[in-house]
Amino acid sequence: MNNNINPGNFFILGFDGIRPDDNFLRLMESHPPSGFLLMDWNYKNPEQLKSLVSYLKSIAGDDILIAVDQEPGRVQRFKNGFPESKLPSEYLKDNTIDEYKIWCGRTASILAEVGINLNLAPAIDLMPMDRDFPVLNGRSFGGDSERVAMFARVLMEEHKKKGVLTCAKHFPGLGAAEHDPHETMSISREPLQRFEDYHWYPFKAAVDSGADMVMTTHLFAPALDNEKCATYSKPIISYLRNDIGYTGPVISDDLYMKGAGQQDQLDQLSIKSIQAGHNLVIISRETNLQLEAMKKASSLFEKNESFRRAAMENEKIIEKLKSKIRS
Repeated sequence: MNNNINPGNFFILGFDGIRPDDNFLRLMESHPPSGFLLMDWNYKNPEQLKSLVSYLKSIAGDDILIAVDQEPGRVQRFKNGFPESKLPSEYLKDNTIDEYKIWCGRTASILAEVGINLNLAPAIDLMPMDRDFPVLNGRSFGGDSERVAMFARVLMEEHKKKGVLTCAKHFPGLGAAEHDPHETMSISREPLQRFEDYHWYPFKAAVDSGADMVMTTHLFAPALDNEKCATYSKPIISYLRNDIGYTGPVISDDLYMKGAGQQDQLDQLSIKSIQAGHNLVIISRETNLQLEAMKKASSLFEKNESFRRAAMENEKIIEKLKSKIRS
């Protein structure tokens, strides 16, 4: 057994407030994660953010992943001091791809300046305009698969220029889903052929354009897996690997979201997500729950040979990802 392998490499963790408390710092020291997710409650202004990121890197290392959801439109965690984006529908209406490119470049520049190296964007879920899917309102570039892929490519290219990693989301596609995974598990009743021919087009384009990461979400799609949602589904990860041809790291959506399951079972849920094929799982808050998940992973690493092999393989994948930050 290789005792140098850290099962904490599977985790991206968040914390409350503009500075981590002592309990979270102890967790970082005992079970170092692969990275941190920053939210609006961690942010005041770019100067404070830069100080916080510097502090986290002083503890965890310069190549620690520092992530945020800084999408165009409704989901922008950092506002004061960052470029304000139009809603995606307004970029479509005005056909202002150049204006959008400027927003992407300026956003990436500030992220890089404050030390953030991973933007959990672009969201490339297709939303047909003849239907209403509230979870995507103010987030989606619509139902034209080629146009969505084009806007995604612009964001990825502008971030790459500044050394900021990107993440295509949310596989297998929220575009025809019922319910918001923040509140309850989403359900998509689309047939397999519809996923293959339509919803997965932007994912294939993003992968071809060099997406650094792909995120799944808490979506139950019976045509793909009639037992488990994407967060815990080996078949759905297999579609991403085999049909899309993606070989890089796969990250879960936040397991603290209600759609992921019971929050008091986060330790078990995190293991199920890892065993399904995720390389990283997000737990955005609650240090005590994060610690239990870390302990569960460490215990399984000690006892279970297949989990130990998965952790060793995962270390290689995460190391390859972090090498992009260093380059």
